[in-house]
Amino acid sequence: MNEPYGVFVRKEAFEFLSRCRRAERERILRLMDTLAVSPHRTGDYSEKDDVGRPLEVIVEGRVAIVFWADHPVKEIKVVEIRFADR
Repeated sequence: MNEPYGVFVRKEAFEFLSRCRRAERERILRLMDTLAVSPHRTGDYSEKDDVGRPLEVIVEGRVAIVFWADHPVKEIKVVEIRFADR
């Protein structure tokens, strides 16, 4: 079995997460655990960052988790967590 990827969360995403209600925060953390063991998962849709890198966006409840998988170093980079309607 393959080792799970590491999950790194940008500071601003962590700050958003820390302001979430407990149940919502736990749901997001479970999703991040899922991404660590299934790093090839695609999002509900994609967008590009300011350097043109494709980012996956998963909508979970009322929030969107924006990430990309850095396969060479086996890491999931969570670059943003935001309200899904923004």
